[in-house]
Amino acid sequence: MARARLARVGKGLVWRVGVAGSALALAAATGAVAAPPASAAMDTAAGPGLAGSGTTAGNSGAAVGNGAAVGNGAAIGDETVAGNGVACGKAVGPFSVRGTQVLDAAGKPFVSYGLTVPGLQGPDWRGYAALDQQKINATADDWCANTVRLQLDQDDLLGPGGAGVNQAYMAAIQAEVTQAERDQLVVVLNDETNLSPPPAQYLERGPTPATETFWKDLAKIYGHDPQVIFDLFNEPRMYYDGMSLAQEWQLWLNGGTYQGVNYPFGMAQLAAYVRTTLGASNLFWIEGPNFSASFAGMVQQHAVLQVSGVVYSLHHPAGQPGPSAWNDDFGYLVTDGVAPVVDGEWTNYEPAPTAFAQPPRTSCWSDAPTAVPQFLQWLAQDGIGLNAYQLQPGFLIRSYSNLALPTTMNAKTWTCQSTQEAEPGQGAGSEILAWFQQQNS
Repeated sequence: MARARLARVGKGLVWRVGVAGSALALAAATGAVAAPPASAAMDTAAGPGLAGSGTTAGNSGAAVGNGAAVGNGAAIGDETVAGNGVACGKAVGPFSVRGTQVLDAAGKPFVSYGLTVPGLQGPDWRGYAALDQQKINATADDWCANTVRLQLDQDDLLGPGGAGVNQAYMAAIQAEVTQAERDQLVVVLNDETNLSPPPAQYLERGPTPATETFWKDLAKIYGHDPQVIFDLFNEPRMYYDGMSLAQEWQLWLNGGTYQGVNYPFGMAQLAAYVRTTLGASNLFWIEGPNFSASFAGMVQQHAVLQVSGVVYSLHHPAGQPGPSAWNDDFGYLVTDGVAPVVDGEWTNYEPAPTAFAQPPRTSCWSDAPTAVPQFLQWLAQDGIGLNAYQLQPGFLIRSYSNLALPTTMNAKTWTCQSTQEAEPGQGAGSEILAWFQQQNS
C-alpha cells in the first residue's frame, strides 16, 4: 500500500500545480466553446471546469404519470426516459444502511450512479451558476444518472472568520439543489476547502470548528431532506510521505496537530456532531485520509465510525490498477461485510498536451482502454456505485456545445505522457455513460 499512498501524494500535488493552464489547453484541443473567467480555479481533480455556452439537449420532454419532465427525457413514475430512449432509474429516499447495502424508501438497494458538478467550489462561483444548471440537467437527462454531487466551499459560505453566512452563496446552493430535485436526482452536498483562499486552504486540511458551522447552517435546511446526502469533508489531507498507518488513521479519526496546525477533532466527532447534535437524518458519505485514495488499514486501526448511515467514499484509487489493488483499497469493506462503499469521485482522461514531461496522474491509467471496462465491471459485481468527474471537455465530454457527447478512448493512441499526445482529448466518458445506462436502466 505504500506505493498507492506515494502515488496519491504525487497526484495531490500535480492536481494543484499548473492545472488551469492544462484545462485551457484541453479546451483548445477539444473544441470548448468559451473560455473560463480569468480567475477560474480548479479542484483536486481539475476543478469546476471551463465556463462555456454549451447547451442542454432541449426541453421538449413531456410528463407522464407522476413524473416531471426535464430536458429531452420524459419521466415515467420512478424512471426517466433519456433522449436516447433508455429508461433510467430514479432513487427515492430516505436512505438507510443495512449491512453493506444502502436501501431506498421502498427498502430496495440503492446504488449511486452520478456526476460531480463543482461550479460552487471556487472563489468565482457566480460565473458558473448557469453552466452548473446545464450540467445538472444533463446528468439527469443524458447520462442516465440517479445522483449529482455538488461541491461547496466552506469559506465561500462562512467567510474568512468562519462565523457568518453569505446569503447569496446559500441562495446559489439552494437553487442548484432545487433544480437537481426537480430532475429527480439524489443530491450529495460536499464540504470542500481545497480552493479556499490562502491561508485558509492550508489551515483546513481536515475538519475544523468552521466545518461544524458549515453543516449546522446546511442541516437547518437539508437535515431532513430525504433526497440529500451529506459528504462531510472533501479529501482529508493530513498526511505526509512516510506516515505510519496508525498515525494516518489517528489524525483522520480524532484530529491532532499536523504541520503546526491543531485540528481539535477528526471525522469521528464531526460525524457524531452532524448526526447527534444537529439531528441530521441524511445518509453520510465519509471520505478517507490522504485525499481518500485508500481505506486500507481502517479496520485494523479501529477507525470504523460508530454512527449510523455511513457510506465510505473513495476517490481516484491510486497505485497499479487491478482487482487486487482495488479490493485492498476499498472493496474489502463490502466483501468483508464492514460497510457500504461508493467511488465518490473518479475519472480517466489523457493529460493535455505539454512541451515538457509532467508527473503521472491517477486520473490517467496507462492501460485505460483495457483497465477502465475491467474496473467498471468489478464495481458492478460488488454493488459499488460511482460518481464520475466531470462534464468538462477532455474529461467526460468533447465540448460544451453538447453535454451528451462523451469522450472516447482509442487503444492505439491512448497515452498518459503529455508530450506524446497523438490524439488529444481522449477520456472514458463513453465507457462511463454506457455503464450508467447498463446499470441504471
